[in-house]
Amino acid sequence: MKRCADERGSVLILTALSMTVLLGFVALAIDAGNLYFTQSRLQTLADTAAMAGALEASSCSSANCAIITTAATTALTEGTPSVSVTLFTQCATAAGTGILLTINNAPCALGASDLNNGNKNYVEAVVSQKVTTYFAGFVGLRTVTLSARSEAGKAIAPASGPCMNTNSLTLNSGASVTDATGSTCPINDNATSGLSLNSGVTVTVSSFTYGGTGASSYNKNCGSCTTINPMPTTGSANVPDPFASLVAPSQPGTSPTNTSTIGGTTTLQPGYYTSGINFNSGPYTVTLQPGLYYLSGGMNVNSNVTIQGSGVTLFFPSGSSVNINSTADLQLTAPSAALGNCASCAGMLMWMPSGNLTLDSESSTGFGGAVYVPNGSLTLNSGSNVVAYGMIYAQSIMLNSAITLSCSSMPGGVCPGGTGGGTASGSTTIALAE
Repeated sequence: MKRCADERGSVLILTALSMTVLLGFVALAIDAGNLYFTQSRLQTLADTAAMAGALEASSCSSANCAIITTAATTALTEGTPSVSVTLFTQCATAAGTGILLTINNAPCALGASDLNNGNKNYVEAVVSQKVTTYFAGFVGLRTVTLSARSEAGKAIAPASGPCMNTNSLTLNSGASVTDATGSTCPINDNATSGLSLNSGVTVTVSSFTYGGTGASSYNKNCGSCTTINPMPTTGSANVPDPFASLVAPSQPGTSPTNTSTIGGTTTLQPGYYTSGINFNSGPYTVTLQPGLYYLSGGMNVNSNVTIQGSGVTLFFPSGSSVNINSTADLQLTAPSAALGNCASCAGMLMWMPSGNLTLDSESSTGFGGAVYVPNGSLTLNSGSNVVAYGMIYAQSIMLNSAITLSCSSMPGGVCPGGTGGGTASGSTTIALAE
């Protein structure tokens, strides 16, 4: 019989090999755990820096001011007192040792894919650090660079605010302001004198507030005024511009349907319109595809033209004017969320930093969103009829016709600035955005 092979010592060899593999896994677990812990700490630091910077953003007259960067850096170093922090701003290339902090006001790290890209109401913090490994160096991975990003900014609480707010209100004969069924939409005039209520005016709203003191501070030419319910509550506190913190959109690329004259049924694409648009007399229908329409020079809509579209914001830069003439019909609703190139466009239908928005007789308009003319006028001439699902804010408002207000059935999605029922605009808080 053959003698069995001597296998003494093989168990020891197998044990040694197994221990080597086991120690490798232990080393990997130690490095992975350290990297995970460091990544979590960097995210906390990024959140802290972004919040601290955003809290100071309203105190700055320019982006990345010293107040923002100091607040963000201080908040970060309080959490890491023994580690050096190097500051960079506005997506500059970060390099060096220790913790690298980049503060971006407005956000820029993700480019156009970030809904808040370019919005100075937001502060973005990117925190990165080069971490030395314990055991991965044996296979050539001696350091790993980790990074965390966070954004914080203003959040407007939609708690209150009138549906129609102005600093100069004139209601001429034939004017009518009413709440839509089931809606509660106050109106407000911040002026301390000059409110004008003329004969033949109808007002039926939840509340009517006015900054002047006593009935003698406004023009009460409505006789017994039995059709005005309620009469203005005088001496009311000033109601601020609910959209003052919004950042106006930047000029986008030229629209593929850029034109200055429309004369028949067509479909338009969003983008920059270099000379505004004149809509010649109809009848015909123009459909607007969703997006931001940046109309330099404004818009003139002649008789028998119907313009329809959903998810659109019409922005008219300074110097523009808008005229919606007799028998024209606009039925438009705003985006329900921010647009990729306009973080402030959620719920915003018409935005004119300055200029005049005029609707003439027999025109019909459905505003499914906010109308914002902070340094200009809104005029509704006799016979025009407007249904506004959203807030209206204009420096001055003159009504010679009917308007129905509603914030309770907003077809555009959201009703920015508030739902009505209060005497102050929505409060501003700071919250993490990403």
